[in-house]
Amino acid sequence: MRTKLASTLLVALLALGTAACDKAKSQPDSDGTITTPPEESVGPIGTTKDEFRYQNAGLVAVLKFRGKGGTLQVENDSGFDLPTPGFYVLDARDGHEIEGTVEGSEPVPDGEKKTFQISVGEGFELENVGLVILLMGEDNYGAFVNV
Repeated sequence: MRTKLASTLLVALLALGTAACDKAKSQPDSDGTITTPPEESVGPIGTTKDEFRYQNAGLVAVLKFRGKGGTLQVENDSGFDLPTPGFYVLDARDGHEIEGTVEGSEPVPDGEKKTFQISVGEGFELENVGLVILLMGEDNYGAFVNV
């Protein structure tokens, strides 16, 4: 008996929720006409295959691949000086590591923004990027996200 009551209540709540959603979507204007707002479209995350972003605790790093090269921009508002930036790529097919090189890499003092040229090692294919990992000095700061 309890199960039947619970099922009936659940169906009633779902029906009320659906009616409320439909009512919220189509409201009469002041002149009595009913307009339906356009449906919102949220694009997929990570649609720019060649740009990756890391952001944490005042550090923002943006990596842009252009063929076998590109740029790494590091903005340091962390409150302390950062060692030289670096990165590597994990291939999505089998997880092997592909070396990344930051040309003229140098420390990034607190409050500064620096842009470096980058290159990637043998076997790099943009469509097969699994993860891109940020290094600061010898420390692994974690993964970039695709923007």
